[in-house]
Order: sequence, then structure tokens, then C-alpha cells
Amino acid sequence: MEKPLQLGGWQLFAMTAAFVAGTSFILLPVGIISAARQFGWLVQLWSTLFGVIAGAFWLYVSSRYPGLSLVQIAQQALGKYVGGFVSLCYILFFVQMAAWVTRNMSDYMQINLMPRTPISMFNILALLVCAYAVIKGIDTIAMVSVVILPILMIAYWTPFTVMLREWDWRNFNYPGTFEWLPTLAETKYALGFPFMETVVFMMAFPLVRRKLNTAFLGGIAFMGFQLALGIFFTIGLLGVYRGSHLTYPIYIIFREMQFSNFIEHLEAIISVNALLLVFLKLSILFYFAVSAICQLFAIQSRAVVAYPLVWIISAYALFFSNIVENAEWVQNYLFIYYVPFGFGFPLLFLVASWVRNRDRSMKKEAAI
Repeated sequence: MEKPLQLGGWQLFAMTAAFVAGTSFILLPVGIISAARQFGWLVQLWSTLFGVIAGAFWLYVSSRYPGLSLVQIAQQALGKYVGGFVSLCYILFFVQMAAWVTRNMSDYMQINLMPRTPISMFNILALLVCAYAVIKGIDTIAMVSVVILPILMIAYWTPFTVMLREWDWRNFNYPGTFEWLPTLAETKYALGFPFMETVVFMMAFPLVRRKLNTAFLGGIAFMGFQLALGIFFTIGLLGVYRGSHLTYPIYIIFREMQFSNFIEHLEAIISVNALLLVFLKLSILFYFAVSAICQLFAIQSRAVVAYPLVWIISAYALFFSNIVENAEWVQNYLFIYYVPFGFGFPLLFLVASWVRNRDRSMKKEAAI
């Protein structure tokens, strides 16, 4: 198992930022632009603020149980059996998110790059690579995040910069009224995906040496702002109509980019580079799922858990029959499904710590 205090602040920042980016830059723009039109970037900023507040809440809960991961907190707060059940729920939650990320990556690759390749092949090959990263340890994933994140940010923003000649401010004058409350209710899934998913980092909080709060909240805020800026640029370049009717607006921007008359179709190279962020998110989720299982069942070897989990996640990734069914589930049910894991159980942990501290205070007063 991992030794304590292995991660630095910059490593946690890079991991958090890569995790928030993940599949968000692929999936979020079309839904948010469709619901909020030219104000979609404001919705993303609101979601980012929500993510920072949620992250601060998880940091506070974790501070009540110093040195303990999410699984260990559940057992200490709720007892061996109830806490063990809650830990199993979180493990299932991690596995489900890993499966959804895997399917999102596979759909993107098949639709845009390799239409004749079976989705199951994408799933298995990606998960095998991530399993190897999991076995190498969280410090390896963290170092890869530190090295790759700046490079991928450059690869992500290069097409937007090149396409600025297509910018049209009239795209922000799309007709229609904007109502805050109905729009926020319609886009509530943007609060859960990706920001409520960062609750998984409660598994890593005990490993951070210094600047835990700054690194974690900074990673959420930084990448949330990048996503909002990406939606803003998507509206300015493609317009509200195209941005809301394309499955992957970001890929269209990549495809329409031209450096010169003799260099074309760089979208495949840039897309594969950008998908490294998805692999980082998948590796982080995979690692936390394996780590949680090892901690709950006192398993010493991550490989014993990681390789069988490849086949479970790969099979679960085929649960949705197509991308439309996946998108409908996200828009209608994802936020509600995430609430117990993001706030319900952590709130129970917090109440349990308050009750325990009150009982200790009463015992001390009685002893005096």
C-alpha cells in the first residue's frame, strides 16, 4: 500500500486539473450551449464556483479525520459494518465513473477517428494501459500529470488561436430570452459532471505533504475557468446553432483548423493528444477504485485487483447502447445520482465527528 505524505501540492494541482478536464471538454459544450445559448460560458463559471465550494466542504470533512482516506473515514465515522457498506457504495461509484469515462473515450474515438474499430477494443486497450499505471502507483500518475498537463493545454488552445480569424461577435446576439433559474435547473448536470466527481480525491488527501487546500481548490478553479473559456470560444467561432447541434464541437474546431495550404487534417493528431487528459482521468479513477478495494479488504497487491477490474469496467462501459442514451441519462439523472456521494455521505461523516467530539467533551467535563 502507499506510504503517507507522497504527493506535493503541484502534483495534486495537476492531477485535479487533468481530472476536471477529462471528458468535460468533449461532452459539456454541446449540452450547455443548447440550454443556455450564448450565455453557456456563464453557466460554466457558476458550475466552477459550485465546484470550489463543494471542494472546500470535502476538505473540511477530511480535516475532521486527519490522515484518513475516504474509505477509512467511512469506517471510523459509521462503524465497521455500516461504514463498510458505505465504502462499497463508493467503490461501485468509482467503478461506474471509470466505466462512463471509458465509454465516452471509446465513442469519441470510434465516431471521429476509427469508425470500423469495435468499442470493446478501445475499452480493453485503454484500461490495460491504465491498469499498468495503477500498479506503478499514484506518484507515477501524479508525475505524468505534471509533465503532460502544460503540453496538453498548449495542444488544446492552439486550434482556438489559429481559428480566431473565424471569430464573429454576432454569434453572441442569438435571439431569445435568457432565464437564469430554468437554465440552471436544466444544466444542473454540469454541477455534478465534473465537479462533484472530484470527491474521489478524498482518497488522496492523506498523501499530500503541503498546500493541500490551495492545490485542490486551485486545480478545480483553474480548469473550470479553462472550460468556461473554451465554451466562450466555441460560441464565438461556431455560433450557437452549430455549437448546439454538433455532437463534438471541439472536434469540428480541430478539423476546420488550417495552418497552411499544404498542412491539413491535423485534427487526428491533436485529438489523440487531447485524449491523454481522458486517460489521466481514467487512471486516477481506476487507481482510487483499486486503492479503496485494497484498503477495505486489506489486500496488499494492487495487481490482484487491477487486472480483473479491467474486464468489469470494460463490460460495464457497454451498458449504454449509444451516445444518445448516455447523454439523456446524464442530463436527467446524473446530478441526483451524484448527490448522495458528493454531499449525503460526507455530511453523515461530519455529523458523526461532531457527535463524537461532543461526547468526548461531556466525558471530560464529567471526569473533572
